[in-house]
Order: sequence, then C-alpha cells, then structure tokens
Amino acid sequence: MSRSAQLFAEAQRYIPGGVNSPVRAFRGVGGTPIFFKRGAGAYLYDEDDRRYIDYVGSWGPMIAGHAHPAVVRAVQEAAVNGLSFGAPTALETAMAHRIQELVPSMELVRMCNSGTEATMSAIRLARGFTARNTIIKFEGCYHGHSDSLLIKAGSGALTLGVPTSPGVPAALAAYTVTLTYNDLSQAEDAFAQLGEEIAGVIVEPVAGNMNCIP
Repeated sequence: MSRSAQLFAEAQRYIPGGVNSPVRAFRGVGGTPIFFKRGAGAYLYDEDDRRYIDYVGSWGPMIAGHAHPAVVRAVQEAAVNGLSFGAPTALETAMAHRIQELVPSMELVRMCNSGTEATMSAIRLARGFTARNTIIKFEGCYHGHSDSLLIKAGSGALTLGVPTSPGVPAALAAYTVTLTYNDLSQAEDAFAQLGEEIAGVIVEPVAGNMNCIP
C-alpha cells in the first residue's frame, strides 16, 4: 500500500470523506487522493517521493511556483511582525490599491477568505442591489459550495434548479437557473423570459473542471 493510501485511510478516521474539499477525494476520476509533502518551483513531491509537474498551482495562488525565494522571504519578513490581528492593517489597503492598479475597472476591492465566500458575497450583493432573486449559472462551472451554487438544471430548459447536495433547500434552488455552457441562444432565451427576475450571472470565463468546451 502506498503512503498516500495509508494517509487517506487514516484521514477518513478524523475528516469527513478524508479530505477538506470535495474535489480532492478523486471521486469524479477514481483512485486514491495523492498526499503531497512538499513543492519546489514547478514540481510537487508526494509522500512516496514521486515527483510531479504541478499544472494546478493550488488553483491559482502558486502562480510564482512553490517556495519561490522572493515569496518565502516576504512571508518571513511579515511573520516576525505577527500573523493575524483581527483588525485593519495598512497592508490591506496597499494590496487593494495594487489590485486596482492592475485591474482599473475594479473600483473597490473586498478581501475574502475563500472562493466560496467571495462568490456567496457577490451573489448577495447582486440580489441586494437589484432587489431580484434569480441567479444564472452554467453547467460544469465551479464557484464554491454555497447553497445557491450547489444546483443543477431541472428536467427541461429554464426549469427550476435541483439541489446537488443534501441540505440545500429546494425553495432556495428555485432561484438558481442552470444553463448549458457556451450556448448563447439559450442564454438569450433565459433573459427574454426571466430578464426582470435575474439578479446576476456567474460564469467561469475559462472553465477549470470540465475540459475544453468549444
């Protein structure tokens, strides 16, 4: 038995499903999750000392590679002054300003702890601003695991959404419409029929969980 298999068996004794994010369980592709112990540059090393090219980059944050000297140095320098205060800091404003410089259309920046929290907040903002409830999403796109997004399409076009997870109320699912990715005519139909009810649309411009969709 591999070291990863041993660790996965042990993890299931303490963590639901043995992982802290559903995609890590490998249920969609089969097999045992790989447990990694370190990374360097573009490579990851698992608990059995096998090396992998990292095409995931921790889903984005590791864009500079693992353990990049400049990043490690910056983290070390920041850590000596304390790691978390539960209060505002000047660095938050500096980072928001830098993000705005890089993306000028972003008028204001709100920091979140996770992608799920960010999309959940964005949906709440859209609903609050428009005073509407319906959200449009697309099959195959992943936006975290908030209740409004754990929804799949009903039996026909523009039908009420169906929860994909136990614990998501059907009444809430009714406010999410799931469309086919890259089907412009279906999106046009949705706006023609539901336009006055739509609070917002959420989409992955480059989908990361369903291969390449033409």
